[in-house]
Amino acid sequence: MPQKQAEERSSTADSSWTQWWNRTRYQLYAPIYDAVARPLEDGRKRAVGQLDLDDGDQVLIVGCGTGSDLKYLPGGIEVTAIDAVPAMVRRTQARAVALDRAVDARVGDAQALPFEEDAFDAVLLHLILSVVPDPQAVTAEAARVLTPSGRISIYDKFAPTGTKSSLLRRALNPVARFLFSDLTRRLDPLLTQAGLEVVEPRKSALGGLYTIAMARHSGE
Repeated sequence: MPQKQAEERSSTADSSWTQWWNRTRYQLYAPIYDAVARPLEDGRKRAVGQLDLDDGDQVLIVGCGTGSDLKYLPGGIEVTAIDAVPAMVRRTQARAVALDRAVDARVGDAQALPFEEDAFDAVLLHLILSVVPDPQAVTAEAARVLTPSGRISIYDKFAPTGTKSSLLRRALNPVARFLFSDLTRRLDPLLTQAGLEVVEPRKSALGGLYTIAMARHSGE
């Protein structure tokens, strides 16, 4: 029992440190994020476009960052945005003002969303699943707040399906994970564990380094 308790304390400490560092690094990155992420904009636009949103749809952006998705979202929908980093939320709010659109942008934890079940017709998981400490929790939370017929837009870097991560990818991953994101995460296990499935052929972006996918509740 003492050993088990020690392991649990160690795991909790590791998780707390990871969450702290994740927030800290993106607080530091916030002023330069748009410039660094500019090459990712085409993929972001394509990912939003696949949702085919309708007037009145309730849309949640998880890990909204600086609000880069906003300019690709159509008018007539209601947008909620959440991010763990206050500096990012402030930039999302400023972008919403510049675009003259109403956005409920707030600080919050993607791993424990402060929303009721079945609250959103669409959820955007763009460039977040490779960053958060617990991507399983984020995917499960996205599924929880999604309506039964809703859809999730996913845009991120994932290890290729059905293959082992390359030696180079595994060698670079410790540094990459510390600085910006994990290079070895796989999409399919995250979706399966959350009761989700990909409903359209996946698309690649930025030379195949990134994946664009749309998911729904399994069986819908």
